[in-house]
Amino acid sequence: MRTSLRLRLMVLMICLTTLPVVTVTWIATNNTRSSVEKEIINANNSRMLWADQYLEELHQQIDILFYSLQINQTLMAGLNDMNNPDIGVQFNTQNYIKNTLTSAFHANSRKIDELNLYIHPIQKAFSVSYANSGTIYSLNIQEGNWGRMLQTPINMYFKQSGSAIYAYHSMNRFEDRMLLGGISVRINKQVWREVSDILKSESESSVYLINDQGELLSGSTETMDAAELHSQIQSLDQNDFELAFRRTKTDFYFLKRVGDGQLTVVKVIPLRTVNQSAQPTIQAGILTGTLFAIASILLSIFVSLRISRPIVKLAKTMKMTHIHNFKMSPVQSRDEIGLLENGYNSMMKRIKELIEVEYQQEIDLKNAQLMALQAQINPHFLNNTLNLMGGMALVKDAPEIYEITRVMGELLRYSISADGDLVPLEDEIKHMRNYLYIQEQRFADRCFMHVSTDERALTARLPKFTLQPILENAFEHGLQRKEGKWNIEIRIRLIGKRVYIFIKDDGIGVDDQRLSDLQSDLRDGRLAPRARNNDVRKKRGIGLRNVHARLKLQFGMGCGVRIFSKTGVGTLVVLVMAAVTQEEGGKTDAERIDHR
Repeated sequence: MRTSLRLRLMVLMICLTTLPVVTVTWIATNNTRSSVEKEIINANNSRMLWADQYLEELHQQIDILFYSLQINQTLMAGLNDMNNPDIGVQFNTQNYIKNTLTSAFHANSRKIDELNLYIHPIQKAFSVSYANSGTIYSLNIQEGNWGRMLQTPINMYFKQSGSAIYAYHSMNRFEDRMLLGGISVRINKQVWREVSDILKSESESSVYLINDQGELLSGSTETMDAAELHSQIQSLDQNDFELAFRRTKTDFYFLKRVGDGQLTVVKVIPLRTVNQSAQPTIQAGILTGTLFAIASILLSIFVSLRISRPIVKLAKTMKMTHIHNFKMSPVQSRDEIGLLENGYNSMMKRIKELIEVEYQQEIDLKNAQLMALQAQINPHFLNNTLNLMGGMALVKDAPEIYEITRVMGELLRYSISADGDLVPLEDEIKHMRNYLYIQEQRFADRCFMHVSTDERALTARLPKFTLQPILENAFEHGLQRKEGKWNIEIRIRLIGKRVYIFIKDDGIGVDDQRLSDLQSDLRDGRLAPRARNNDVRKKRGIGLRNVHARLKLQFGMGCGVRIFSKTGVGTLVVLVMAAVTQEEGGKTDAERIDHR
């Protein structure tokens, strides 16, 4: 009986090991080309994502450069001073513009080698590069690459000029979107060479870089039929920013939009490359499969003679064990079967522990639900008590106390309200104003608030408690350590399909190292602060990271928190989110991102 069992196990193992090998080998000789094809596709998908990440970092760096220049109030005010008839004013303004552009250029000189600022009212431009420290020249943008700014406000677009690629950004007034000027940067040619080095993994492949108007930019391979290339690009969904793959009768196409679609990277691989790569693999597969089948037969005979008895014994033990008995299997060897028996014993012990933990978790859950119910009573009681105190203050002719208790009651009621994850921006602003009112009363004659709101943005929805953590950071880390008067300026603007919230204070600011850590954490999506030995400020920035993570999770890439600061001057925090209204509240995250 034992011999029969061992023989049957041996035959079974031989069949189980050799038949799959023979089958796979036979299939491999016919389908190796498909395997090589998938390998090439996967490898190039990775390279496309790598190139996309590289270009996305370039896009974000240029976007931050454009944005930092546009929010420079002194610089923007200087654009108007260029029309001042006072020669001294013009001279000082020109020097300030040159210095600002020179500083911005050298801060980004690894990726750009020229920075230009165009002033539309006087039709002049300032230029900074390695060759000059700031020149002024006349510029008529009716024709040429700058002319696109005359049509509509535009955040960023790329154009070819000679053998170089430029990125352009229009500067428009918030109130009426009138064109004030524009910014352009010439991108270092090394950037495009690095992108080409990343993507050129096959000698016969072609790489193309295309702007949002379908124009080929420098660095593109000039061997592709333009009509076929444009046809593939047009097949992309306008809002599709995922990596796309197309297969035609002669070529493979890999397409990826960068940023908000200002650039499209295309790689083309001829199918003949796959055929050439597959032939050696087919030959190696046949040889390897034959050798592996012989080795599998020999190994199956040897292993089956050693493992049949302990496996049968362990199987019987497992079959006879009930869940409440937790019977352990005795370990009689130190080989793989012993490891299997040890694994079985550990599994049974773990199951017993998990059952005990499950019971305890049920008890803890009931206790937590009871505590939550009890905790829910307290905020309502405190709210009612505040309302009672406010009424008493009115009776005693103390309107100041009544107003403070009323505001505190509204703050508490907003905190305990259950309106869902998203609330209207109008409600969040009301909550913010109540919080600022308390701070104004707390720091009387020292704290001054300036709030400017775009009425069109009030219907947008955002996560609850988005603004208060930013304001608390401003008071705790920026203003309370500063002597004298404090100013906080809050501006809310609807630009395109995004809402921008600017929160600026004139506090002590953030030192360069701390600012760099915060910006790096926000860029990397890190929620926990960087650990520093003996750093009592290590908990700073948690509110910023939390708000950034919530906005990014709710509205997708491109949304979140940006922070700019200078020691002794103050801090600017910018919140960027999609203008999602009540009607769009039920859409998926992907659909919200598509509406940006």
